Amino acid sequence: MLGEAPSDPKSPSRIGTSVTIQDIARILNISHTTVSRALADSPKISAETKLRVRNTVEQLGYVPSASARMMRGARSSLVGLIIPDVQNDFYATVAKTVADALAARSMQLLLSVTDDDSDRELRELRAILETRPAGIIIVPTAAPRAETAALLKNVETVQLIRTHARLSARSVIIDDHAGTFAATQHLLGYGHKRLAFIGGDTSLSTGRTRLAGFEDALKEHGLEPAAIALGAPRPEFARHAVTSMMAAKDRPTGLVFGSAELTLGALQALRSLRLEWPRDVSVVGYHDPAWFELAAGGITTVRLPVQDIAATATSVLLSRAFEKSLHDEDPDAPVNVEFAPTLALRGSTAPWHG
Repeated sequence: MLGEAPSDPKSPSRIGTSVTIQDIARILNISHTTVSRALADSPKISAETKLRVRNTVEQLGYVPSASARMMRGARSSLVGLIIPDVQNDFYATVAKTVADALAARSMQLLLSVTDDDSDRELRELRAILETRPAGIIIVPTAAPRAETAALLKNVETVQLIRTHARLSARSVIIDDHAGTFAATQHLLGYGHKRLAFIGGDTSLSTGRTRLAGFEDALKEHGLEPAAIALGAPRPEFARHAVTSMMAAKDRPTGLVFGSAELTLGALQALRSLRLEWPRDVSVVGYHDPAWFELAAGGITTVRLPVQDIAATATSVLLSRAFEKSLHDEDPDAPVNVEFAPTLALRGSTAPWHG
């Protein structure tokens, strides 16, 4: 077209567009192989040439193609993390910890949120697998699709927090039974006999084990639960459940929760009912977000080592993906790491004098 300048890889107009290794090679008058080796920090390339290549790359804004690297057999720098919720403080901390652990290894995180929907879980997984990641860390939904399980068999996978029998035998979890058992024992030791539990649905492994810890502690004392409410781990569910429980004639004197979100909803319900903790009812939360210490008197809670769990899941995944021993006789052997929670005592629990 009249007045249009000819295309020139050396021209400033090329900066910010799709620059290739061939462009860089032409500018420096060297082979594209030399450019590739310089970018890979090959010992066969002189320091002077590496510096020239890197300066030109920086000037032109060249970005290496991940797919091209994979075709050359290079290790992927991507890891997928599939979680149910990113607004939840627990999973936000997990994502940040995994991202930091990967960044320390010059790797990147691909984050997907499922909202605990198995169909969405499958769609998110397919999208991540298109990038040929080094591996997947997944908090599985209650009922992963058969195709999800089949796809995960072809990539290194670690289950986090929750487990499902269809998926990988490698997992990093919390001893949830011990957590709610300790919470319940604490209230029983304070003389409470009418205890209620508000937790997640038992279709999830975490929901089952947290409920079992509560029930087993009561059984040791020959007691039955005053009430149990199981459902979506959302504040609105806990608000409804606690409002109903506290309207009963023999209402609970102690409440044990199965998540921080449920704890939040329960406290909102107690406030709206003008009930105070621990005067009217003792409460024990689950997880330990920062606001637990700021609530009136502080919230007694089952504290989870979230950062340790997430960092360990990352290490387990990468060791499987990149550091397998050639003499490993059973590469599919189970790897199960379980962390113990602790009970943080604050002002939301007190002896019952009723």
